[in-house]
Amino acid sequence: MQKPFQKDLSHSTWEEVYARQVQRADLVPAWIEALGLKAGDRVLDVGSGPGYVSLALADRVGPDGLVYAVDRSREALAHLERLQKERNISQIQRIAADVGTLNSGDLHADSALVAMVLHHADDPAGVLGNVHRLLAPCARAVVAEFHPQGPCEQGAPREFRLAPEQVRAWYEAAGFAVLEYRRQSPEHYMFVVERAA
Repeated sequence: MQKPFQKDLSHSTWEEVYARQVQRADLVPAWIEALGLKAGDRVLDVGSGPGYVSLALADRVGPDGLVYAVDRSREALAHLERLQKERNISQIQRIAADVGTLNSGDLHADSALVAMVLHHADDPAGVLGNVHRLLAPCARAVVAEFHPQGPCEQGAPREFRLAPEQVRAWYEAAGFAVLEYRRQSPEHYMFVVERAA
């Protein structure tokens, strides 16, 4: 019997979460293209979890680039670390932290991906506000979520899904401007946003 959905993902193992990330693999190329990622770039992967998307980002930015994989779960990042070692990928820096309160420190990201994570956050507006603070002026971010009007055959249950209008209000309040909105599938939508100059 499947355990009920929990925002903190305590109902799942990290192997199960990774498998769900793999199921969304067809969404990832559009995120990468929207961010304009190229070799040598530095990208912030917010709420990376066990790291399927971080690995795809690392492939795009190459050995001269850097992926900051930020997640509050050390266990999720340990899963990613194992995969990095198996694949000999060094251009991912794992950071165990709550992105809503993360200090920039030595983090210098050119762009950010906030994909399928806001519905897990206790303070989604705070997450977007801090991502804005961590990025340079005119940097791009992709914000992707599950659509509340989707069929709910995969992903978060309907009551945990965030309406695009609500997400737009949060990132505009944080100081981002919308460049594009797209419904990627019946279940998923994405925004491409830019930090104000």
